[in-house]
Amino acid sequence: MKYALLVIDMQNGFLNPESSLCIRGARATVPACARLIAGCRAAGVPVIFINRTYRADGSDVESTRYQVWLQGGKPLTPGSSGPISVENPPEFGRQAGDYEIIKPRYSAFFHTQLDLLLRRLGVDTVLLSGTTTPNCIRTSCYDAISPDYHVVVLADCCSSNTEEIQAANLRDMANVGAEIRESEDFLEQLADEAVPLVIRPARPEDAQRCAAIEAACFPPEQAASLQAMEARIAAYPGHVLLGERKGQVVGFCMGPAIGQPTIEDEMFADVGCHSGENPYQSVFSLAVHPDLQRRGYGRLLLNALIQQARREHRLAVTLTCREHKIAYYESFGFKNLGIAASVHGGVPWYDMYLPLEEGSPA
Repeated sequence: MKYALLVIDMQNGFLNPESSLCIRGARATVPACARLIAGCRAAGVPVIFINRTYRADGSDVESTRYQVWLQGGKPLTPGSSGPISVENPPEFGRQAGDYEIIKPRYSAFFHTQLDLLLRRLGVDTVLLSGTTTPNCIRTSCYDAISPDYHVVVLADCCSSNTEEIQAANLRDMANVGAEIRESEDFLEQLADEAVPLVIRPARPEDAQRCAAIEAACFPPEQAASLQAMEARIAAYPGHVLLGERKGQVVGFCMGPAIGQPTIEDEMFADVGCHSGENPYQSVFSLAVHPDLQRRGYGRLLLNALIQQARREHRLAVTLTCREHKIAYYESFGFKNLGIAASVHGGVPWYDMYLPLEEGSPA
């Protein structure tokens, strides 16, 4: 999971009671936002300030806001100072590595280059903070969900004019799929995610944990049993790569070296299909415990098995997957060979093939 923090409209013109555009709950969120910004910077998460600036003649002010803006001293215009200025609070400590995008309307995505920036940064998860929750946060949330970003709203770092408005809008965003979090809890997770994943070969005592992860990730008719895990680890432990953090196995990538470029169903129950002399590295299972998914562990594990296959001079890596996973494996360079002969679990599968040696058959 690759995050980016959006700090939306946390500017003097929205924070101070002297401004006609003040949001009553915004000033109180500044300390929490400052801690969130500092924590994200420390973890290497890009910080993007999404700010608002109006032309001095008011030609780009929303028609619904124009009279309030005009009568309130024209806040958020270039060069403005004090309580109605475009400046972010000094507590945020703007840094050279931060990004800034000026938006013309509520949503951070509307007529801006935010999506392009996020794509260039490889971001798949946007963290929303700032003001106001019913307008700028909510529209940015929906516009992030539309192109399939995962959205996390940091509730204590967002604000509204009343608690009732705040609660109702957080509930609505949760109902459409946004994750609602408290910043302290999220920062603890962020620090925890910084602990590196240790990848190692399996040992016999790992079988029970692997079987539990398998059962949590796959339906019973597709999941390998404890006995199957024990047999695989005994037969080819160096080809069962485990991801471990803080002494706990969080996931694995496993598969024997086989003698043909595609997997047959009979191989899942036959550890004898493995030989160190065989030219193809298979992937029987790639699984990360559901509580620890969306952190990039699966990608690290599969890449580790691919790199090991390269060191062992295999011709290719081969696997079968369900249709909804095709794009995921294509992102590693796998080619889709079409519907597989497999009837494993009574559902259709697709053969995926990653050549490692030039000229290897597909």
